[in-house]
Amino acid sequence: MTTTQTQSNSLRILPFNPKSDIYDTFKVDITPEMAQHILDYFNKDNRKISKSQVNKIFRSIENDNWLLDGQPMTFNTDGNLTEFQHRLAAIAKCAQDRTFTVIVVVGVQPECFSKTATNKKRNPIDEIQRKYSKAHKDEVSILGDILKRQRKWRLSMQNAISSYENWFKNISNSLKVSGDYENLMDKFSLQRKTVRGYVALCERYGYLEECKTFLELLDNELEEDADSPISTLSTQFINFWNSTAVDLSNEKRMDVLYSMLCVATDRIIMRDDGMIELDVSPSNLEHNEMEKQGVYRKFLA
Repeated sequence: MTTTQTQSNSLRILPFNPKSDIYDTFKVDITPEMAQHILDYFNKDNRKISKSQVNKIFRSIENDNWLLDGQPMTFNTDGNLTEFQHRLAAIAKCAQDRTFTVIVVVGVQPECFSKTATNKKRNPIDEIQRKYSKAHKDEVSILGDILKRQRKWRLSMQNAISSYENWFKNISNSLKVSGDYENLMDKFSLQRKTVRGYVALCERYGYLEECKTFLELLDNELEEDADSPISTLSTQFINFWNSTAVDLSNEKRMDVLYSMLCVATDRIIMRDDGMIELDVSPSNLEHNEMEKQGVYRKFLA
């Protein structure tokens, strides 16, 4: 099909001509058929479509409907789509009788992609601070770790505000509680969010006293002039960590530390003076083993 034929055919399908030398904007209602037509004939100068992103947008439309977010569908002076391809691909998957109100901009300069500075990517903390301007990055970091440990979903733009509101009190208390254990927080300075996330989970599920009992033992164990051992549990915890964590990435260290803290809590429930074996190995600290029992399992609920 020639360019002229494409434009003529498009005017029978689309309520506008994507190719324009005049910079203009207007509102249109797009159907799934129109969306697919644009992708087929006016998307010749764009990045590769990500199927996962299309599916993410499609699920958002199905769950929350089509929201009028003000983001336009843009075409350059050659008639090629420059923004909106993933949303169009998601629209094309919807029922054929649906329509979607869209802002359209035509006449965009073709060199914009290579010469214009890109927008700063929005992150969950941006969404939270939009509503709660005093929200601190440490709170959001702890929140992300909590959601990771619960293995329900990761922190995202979609769940950021509701998750922050749900966990704010526990996170605030975890920051206060962890502040009482200076030696411990220095020892695990690169894993602070995991320690604090663990404290927040303990409070939420009714294990805060056991948590504080163990953290106090551990903090005392780390005193430079401490009479060692403070307890069997705290001594073995530090020794196991020192021998195991050295060869791990920090991400894996946080996973191991969280599992160790959960096991230690189980041991404190059994004997609150800490005179009990830690009794762990690297293999039984993996999720597929940990999820079977103890507070680790309860924190998944």
